[in-house]
Amino acid sequence: MKIFVIHRFKDSEQAKKMLKQLSKKYKLQIEPTLLNSSVANGWKQKAENAIYQAEAVIVLNPEACNESENARWEIERAKEAKKEIIELNIESGNTSAISRLISVYNLNDEFDDCFSSNSEDVFELYKVMVESSEQLIQRRQKTNAFFITVLGSLLAIAGLLVQSKVLIGETIGILYGFSLVALLLCNSWRNLIDNYGKLNKAKFDVILRLEKSLSAQIYSAEWIALGKGLRPQKYQSFTSTEKNVPFFFGLLIIGLTLSLIVWQIFG
Repeated sequence: MKIFVIHRFKDSEQAKKMLKQLSKKYKLQIEPTLLNSSVANGWKQKAENAIYQAEAVIVLNPEACNESENARWEIERAKEAKKEIIELNIESGNTSAISRLISVYNLNDEFDDCFSSNSEDVFELYKVMVESSEQLIQRRQKTNAFFITVLGSLLAIAGLLVQSKVLIGETIGILYGFSLVALLLCNSWRNLIDNYGKLNKAKFDVILRLEKSLSAQIYSAEWIALGKGLRPQKYQSFTSTEKNVPFFFGLLIIGLTLSLIVWQIFG
């Protein structure tokens, strides 16, 4: 998330430290832009470009910024660009401002704007999303089966070549090619699982939002019964455990490759 920070130069280091702490604490991927308007040449053009590219604008210590002509100019440009302006103070708790920052980061307002007050077709849309989620699970299972089959085949072929002693001398380097391909497949598999998990979560966010217009919220109730993901003894994310499969496949391949290297050196 790109953020333009309006600040006084004397607060630069504190601003960077504060944003770094917020990013770490609330797991926000923030890319802040801080300009030294009093020194940099052409800073107004740089500031204007950065403001228009930013998703939000932070005004650090608003009272101090109002004393600066340059900071006031940046605030006006942010208003003209219709950017979300969030005021933060270094000394205060900033509870509401931080909540607003998290909301902007998660695009909550844009998400809510996607739902109209007309509830006539809600149930049909709800069924479409549920079916879409089920189809996604099926594609995910097929993807896992594909990678397991391919990786298993590569290991079987490599084992057969070694056992039949077809590869001797320099040609044994072909096995390193097998290892490289297998590791790339493991990495792609792990990334796909991660993206499937994110996509499924997005689908259920929509489903849970649509349920608010229905008489019963069955998926919401199920999620609450599972501890809303906050009780590991009740529920653990399937994606987080599923990603371990390609990881262990990768470890197995690395182990076999190292064994081959040792065998070549000392065998």
